[in-house]
Amino acid sequence: MLVRRRTRAALQAAALFYATDRGWPVLPGAYVEQGRCSCRSPFCPEPGAHPGDEAGRSAASRSAEVIRTWWSRRPYTVLLATGLEFDVLDAPAHVGYAALHELGHLGFTAGPVVHLPSDRLLFLVRPGARDVYWYTVDHNDAAHLDVRHHGLGHVVPAPAGPSGPGGPEPRWAVCPDPADRRLPEAVELLGALVRASLQDPARPPHMREEVSG
Repeated sequence: MLVRRRTRAALQAAALFYATDRGWPVLPGAYVEQGRCSCRSPFCPEPGAHPGDEAGRSAASRSAEVIRTWWSRRPYTVLLATGLEFDVLDAPAHVGYAALHELGHLGFTAGPVVHLPSDRLLFLVRPGARDVYWYTVDHNDAAHLDVRHHGLGHVVPAPAGPSGPGGPEPRWAVCPDPADRRLPEAVELLGALVRASLQDPARPPHMREEVSG
């Protein structure tokens, strides 16, 4: 019971930080217990990474009172609602790190970036990235471009402390800057992600190509 309380306290503290310090709407997610997702579905495709039973996607909140109530009951994972204060660009980790390396050489600093246990990177960018995402995808090898966009109506997992009984947790690949809450525009990141994806050594040579434009 003490471990469960400590876990809930750490998760609650993370949720409160995102909501009150960063201004990001959060909501409680399902959690993994004894190897199973709390939704009880034996075929759950996203164990611990979808909204829990306290709220749906439309109920994301920045209210400290609401958040304290949610996490006083269960060790919910912390989910962030996208499309409100930020959008997310989602890419395989090796592609994402290659893009970060390129951008670093150009003097461009990426905003917060989450590394998921599924070995993908989530890049937080300014909201409204949908149009530039589709324009970029449409002008490149869309059928084989493993870069995704999460906007309004989506949720993504957030780092919330060390791994618990459910296994590995999301972690920050690039931590939020405590002194700078600005987020990057999607266009610079998309260009680097597309170039890294299209030049991925894992792709067959005939499928490697230069980004259009």
